Amino acid sequence: MNCLEAQSKIVAFIEDKLEDSESLEFVRHIRSCENCAEELEIYYTLLVGMKQLDEDRELSTDFKAQMEEKLNMKYKHIQNRRKLTGSTIALIAAGLFAVVFLGYKSYQTTLYLQEQEAIKARQSEFYYSDYFGDALFHPMDYKPFDLAEYLDPPGTDEDESSYYERLEEYLKTWKGDSEIEKTIAD
Repeated sequence: MNCLEAQSKIVAFIEDKLEDSESLEFVRHIRSCENCAEELEIYYTLLVGMKQLDEDRELSTDFKAQMEEKLNMKYKHIQNRRKLTGSTIALIAAGLFAVVFLGYKSYQTTLYLQEQEAIKARQSEFYYSDYFGDALFHPMDYKPFDLAEYLDPPGTDEDESSYYERLEEYLKTWKGDSEIEKTIAD
């Protein structure tokens, strides 16, 4: 801001009609330019003194100190507002980043769990159904969980053997690798 611009904004500054960006430039210029500071002091004394007379208030004795206080308060106010705006933007950005990051992690976890379920389903079909069929599972295996009534239809109580006994019996009748049969025999 040059001296002409600053001098044209003196009245607007005194009446608090400048925007924050203009006020900041104005205060910086006044602090660096002695001529404009004197001009501001003259206008401030005239305008504030006339206002006090119009309102029938007692005239201030130190207009320069009041003007300095107003300049300092305006400068601090603008700096604090900028800091607050910067902090707010940083917090919003951090919050947005956290939400995106956690959402992405949640999405990855969901995909991972779905893949694991699909793998388990494929493996269980392959390992149990293809090789052992229905021989592995018997309604009696569920008695400790009180599910026997649900899984045990009427008329299947004749076979009271345990899961491992049925598995061993099935493996003896299974025509598979001779190495497996040797392992079972041992």
